[in-house]
Amino acid sequence: MPAETSDLTIAVQEPSAWSRRLTITVPAERVQHVRKEISRQVAQNARLPGFRKGKLPPSLIERQFGPSIDQETIDRTIQSAYREALETEGLNPITQGKVDKIEYQKGEALSFEVELEVRPEVQLQRTGGFSLQRPASDVSEEDVDAVLERLQNDRANWEPLPEGQKPVLENRVTVEITADEGEEAAEPRTYRFILGEGQAIPAVEEAIMSLAANEEGDFTVTFPEDFPDEERRGQQQNLHIRLLEASSKVLPELNDDFAKTIGEFEDLAALRARVLEDLQADAKERADAEVRRQLIDQIIQANPFELPRSMVERYLDELTGHSHEDGHDHNHTPEEEAEIARFREQLRPQAEWSIKRLLIIDSVAEAEGLRATQDDIDRRVEELAERHNLTPTEVWLQLEKAGQLEVLERELTENKVFEHLLGQSTVA
Repeated sequence: MPAETSDLTIAVQEPSAWSRRLTITVPAERVQHVRKEISRQVAQNARLPGFRKGKLPPSLIERQFGPSIDQETIDRTIQSAYREALETEGLNPITQGKVDKIEYQKGEALSFEVELEVRPEVQLQRTGGFSLQRPASDVSEEDVDAVLERLQNDRANWEPLPEGQKPVLENRVTVEITADEGEEAAEPRTYRFILGEGQAIPAVEEAIMSLAANEEGDFTVTFPEDFPDEERRGQQQNLHIRLLEASSKVLPELNDDFAKTIGEFEDLAALRARVLEDLQADAKERADAEVRRQLIDQIIQANPFELPRSMVERYLDELTGHSHEDGHDHNHTPEEEAEIARFREQLRPQAEWSIKRLLIIDSVAEAEGLRATQDDIDRRVEELAERHNLTPTEVWLQLEKAGQLEVLERELTENKVFEHLLGQSTVA
């Protein structure tokens, strides 16, 4: 049904939930007004031999510049009418509109069609009545011990091995390796790594473990069959290896003094309590995320809908750091471009799911009036301020400076939406 707005006639077609095709007609009077203004500008600025600037007769302007004036008239009229039509119809396009079927004769109305994609309106017929399984989120003492062990490792010291002692797995070594390159001059290279962490092939590690600090030797090593470089698999190479330094990790004792080095903890018991609390919070967060994932999966299955390809492509652009609109990138080889294309396709299901999740949350938030309010944001800011021993103003300024206020608002909205949705389903 055409919609009348000012002097435009606009007809809107909806080929799909996210696409719109507008047929826009601009009346002759408006087109003529635009053309006269362009002609006036041309007359003021054009220069021709025998005429002063701004004094060209209209007939000469038409003869010399008529086609250019017509084209500029079409371009300006379309741009203006398109913007006005979007505002009138309340459309927020996610792609640049494609204009075609332009019809215009001098002195008559101008009409054209434009196709664009808009953010899809998701119609959710079913959002509840689902059965969801909450994963176990128990935290054991062994889990706490594992964290404390990592903290010990982070604060470990490396002490040189006793003179004459050969390194073993988990020791850190510094070696100088000279590879036999045949006729080419061999250049020694220095490496530092921890034995057993896979930073060197097993044969090289075995050779190193046969040496003590300041010892050296010649070795023939064989590249394993799972070596990343397929051409070198099974090949042998002569190496001269000198062990410059070897050290072992010495862990700090796990006691009250150690706890005080981690933070403001009175003793080891207080540190263990904080670690347990943090692990329980992390476990709860992971369990909550899994329940939400199941819920979104079931809502998608119950309310299938398609996505505009442009939305998915732009999301993939953000994930990969490569724009799908760039075409051939001279900074990449054809092989690299093929790999990027394969990577994008691998990520496509994840991208589509993430976009659908966003649209579902927005749809429910809008339908149920669940968007975060200013009061919600203020309360969260106060909670953050109390937790970090700051004033609400300080927290607000930090969030604003980091561009995180919108993220916070989104998080609060999502929490309200999921609380609403989970109240309609069963979580076991």
